[in-house]
Amino acid sequence: MITLYAHPSRNALKVQIFLQEVGLQHNLVDTHTLEKGTPDDAIFRRASPTGQAPALYDPDTDVALFESSAILIYLAEKTGRFLPGPDRPQARAETLKWLIFEAANLCPAMLDVYHYTIKADAAHPYAEDRARTLTRQALGVLDGALNLDQGRDFLAGEYSIADMILYPWMTILEDLADIALGDYPALTAWAARMVERPAVQIYASA
Repeated sequence: MITLYAHPSRNALKVQIFLQEVGLQHNLVDTHTLEKGTPDDAIFRRASPTGQAPALYDPDTDVALFESSAILIYLAEKTGRFLPGPDRPQARAETLKWLIFEAANLCPAMLDVYHYTIKADAAHPYAEDRARTLTRQALGVLDGALNLDQGRDFLAGEYSIADMILYPWMTILEDLADIALGDYPALTAWAARMVERPAVQIYASA
C-alpha cells in the first residue's frame, strides 16, 4: 500500500485530493511525528532528501519521490486517471504545462508572501511587494487561460491534476496574500466548479 508522508499544508492537499478522487488506499504518516532511526523515517528520507513534505513511497514499484507535481504525475500514470496519455499529446502537454506553471510561478510567489509578510522578523517592503505582484501576475495568467473560450471549465479543458495542484492555494489566497479571488472572475467560477467535486469538498475548508 502506498504511503504518503505529509503534514497539514497546501502541498499535501494537492496529493490528498487526487488520492480521494481515485479512491486509492494509502497510509498517511504525519512527518511531524516521525522519529529518527525508525523505518518510516528512513523511507521518508530516501523519498525526500531535503526533508520536505509531501513525499510518497510505493512498495509495488519501490518508487520513492517528493515534489507535489512529480507525485501527481506518478500517481496519474499509475492509475491512468487525470493525465492524458501519450496518445493524446496536445491534451497531455496542456495538462503538464499548467502543472509546472504552479510549481514555477504561483507556489514560489505564495511561499514568498508567507515568509516575508508572516515569518520574517522585520518588514521587507520590496520583497513583500514583489511577492504579491508575482502572485497577481500568476493569477492573471490563470484567469486568462480559463477565459479562452466558454467551453473551458478546467485549465487543460478537462479536469486534471493541473486543477488539483492549483486549487489549494485559492482557499488561503485572501488570508495569506490579501488578494481577493473575486478580482479574477474566471478563476472564481473555476474554484466554484472545483468545490462541487466531493473529493475537493472534504478539504475545501482545511
